[in-house]
Amino acid sequence: MEKSTISRRNFLKTVGAVSAGSLLAACAPPASTSQQQDAAGDDQPAAATQHLIAWLGGWTPTESMERSEDNPNPHDKILEVLDDYTAEHSGVEIEWIRLPSGVDSREWMVAQQTAGTVPHIMPAAQWIIKEDVDKDWWVDLSAALEEPNPYIAAGEPGSERWLDQFFPTPNTMLFIEGNLYNVAFGINTTWFFYNVDMFGELGISTPSNYAEFLENCQVAKDAGLIGYDFYTLPPADSDAWYRQQIGSMIMERDLAPLVNPDFGFAELSEVACAIREGIYHAHLPQFRQWLELWKLNVPYRRADWTVRAPDPNRLFLTKKTPILESGSWIIPQLEIDPLMDFEWATFWAPPLTKASSEYVTDPPTVAPNVGTVTDNYAISTRARRDGVLDTAIDLLRFMSHPENVEKVQGEIGQNMPNVKGTAVPDRFAEAHKGLVESIGYVTMFQYEIVTMDLEASELCGKAWWSYLLDEISIDECIEQNQAAFEGYAHRYIDEQGNACM
Repeated sequence: MEKSTISRRNFLKTVGAVSAGSLLAACAPPASTSQQQDAAGDDQPAAATQHLIAWLGGWTPTESMERSEDNPNPHDKILEVLDDYTAEHSGVEIEWIRLPSGVDSREWMVAQQTAGTVPHIMPAAQWIIKEDVDKDWWVDLSAALEEPNPYIAAGEPGSERWLDQFFPTPNTMLFIEGNLYNVAFGINTTWFFYNVDMFGELGISTPSNYAEFLENCQVAKDAGLIGYDFYTLPPADSDAWYRQQIGSMIMERDLAPLVNPDFGFAELSEVACAIREGIYHAHLPQFRQWLELWKLNVPYRRADWTVRAPDPNRLFLTKKTPILESGSWIIPQLEIDPLMDFEWATFWAPPLTKASSEYVTDPPTVAPNVGTVTDNYAISTRARRDGVLDTAIDLLRFMSHPENVEKVQGEIGQNMPNVKGTAVPDRFAEAHKGLVESIGYVTMFQYEIVTMDLEASELCGKAWWSYLLDEISIDECIEQNQAAFEGYAHRYIDEQGNACM
């Protein structure tokens, strides 16, 4: 396996990640035979060279720095950050790897964790890590985040406590039963992108509520267009983000205060106990209405909406649809794509009004931000076994410096910073303010992949899709969702031994 030497001029020679764990293991230094401390940040045996292996996820340098339609965001600024770190730490080597194209990152990570060949540092979101906490795969960073970040000047956020560098509101969704297993450098959110020219030609305007949204979709369909397109997610992760927002608005008035009384992060325990106590269940009239209302937009989607498109922006760019639900991460492509020959703008998810639902507030509740932390990085417990845990933590602290976050995120242009003191591009200013000041979708206790486990979210997602595709009735869908809910509560409370207060 070829090692990357972490210089900008030869980064194209970097290692390609391999599926065979033995090859990756061959690149790694032998694990220390000295006894390691269990707590993150405890003293570790000194070594002549600290050899870190990292997969950098979305920050991985692109294979080419030539901007093109297929490579709209060439970037390699992370190499400058790594070069700066190794220049200050002569005893540290950093090897970064690239995953082969077409590889499912979760499957790859599970294989590498099982083989003990996982990188020391890699992206891992809270909803992934929560599936693994009983496997001893990830380092609990809670204690390290309570310590100062030595790279931050005195008096600045992080100088006394590393955790203070991050905005507390989005950071609430990182906690897993009170512990933090990763740091999140970014935030993103979703909007509806629309073709301003086509709206004018169709005689429609940005909708002020869900009913008007559906009317616009019908006008587009009557004109031979696809009324509503979006980035198709796996069933476990819903089919569109607007689904969660619709559900949240239906549940906001009567259910949310019972399930999630502090209106903070809807913790796994709150959801499990609400299910066990019969407060939250799929037989609720609000849940049935959620299903019914959401299905109303299905006729306006592309026929193969369950299939993930190779380019999820293509129909929008080629004017086959006037509306695309997507996120902040596509803005750089829209700004430079050669197919973009029209004016585009965005509108926020239209709210539900009393005309659509008797359960919503009056005046209507604004749809919550579908904003989540991103650019998440965790440290695998392999770092402890290999004697490089302190160095891995130190590198994440160095990466957390606002100048470094700004350098990397600013070049890529897809996400907003979750680090205080980092410049926010003008195009994100309003959205960023909302995301750091309001909870966003972490109040949406019905977003199953976040607030339940993967097994429950997969069962719920498949039931929803089957109902939307007319493969099962609404009553069958409700029963399947309820079975998934009860299964989650059983696993969390009975099998894992968690108690309801």
